[in-house]
Amino acid sequence: MKEKTVTLGYVQALFEIAKAKNAFQQTTQDLEKVVELLRENHELRKVLFHPAIPRERKTQLVDSILAPHISHLVGNFLRLIIDKRREKVLERIMYEYKSIADLVGGIMRATIQTATPLSEPQLSRLKQALERLSEKKVETSTEINPKILGGVIVRMGNKIIDGSIASRLKNLRRRLVEVRVA
Repeated sequence: MKEKTVTLGYVQALFEIAKAKNAFQQTTQDLEKVVELLRENHELRKVLFHPAIPRERKTQLVDSILAPHISHLVGNFLRLIIDKRREKVLERIMYEYKSIADLVGGIMRATIQTATPLSEPQLSRLKQALERLSEKKVETSTEINPKILGGVIVRMGNKIIDGSIASRLKNLRRRLVEVRVA
């Protein structure tokens, strides 16, 4: 619980500063760059998150590897995180900030699971339907899950729309058992 409180405090502070400096979009883009660099560079990730590596070494890494790709504001924020020894919550901070950015920007993220890949026209129609449903711009990511047999499962925010064949079969089986018992 304490970790979440700490994370939200940093997110709120960064958000307020970025908003005050009219750098909200830039900050969002810079945090996405940092996430991408951390995903791509496992050595950087290992050093940045290792508790035994001195702060000075981590700050040098931020200055040499990350700073050229991000704004001064985000660079200073990363240095503060390192100085306060909060590296372990850095990814959570970036995730929470992105959630706020999406909310402010009117963007909803949706994960779409299908048994087989969707064609571009199918994905486009589904995305349009989700935008009408949510009344927001929807950014989608897709996952292939053969276990659902067919149909689609959409996760959007805290909602799940399950139109999978596996789910329908499960519901049918449950109803048949109920009828047999009654």
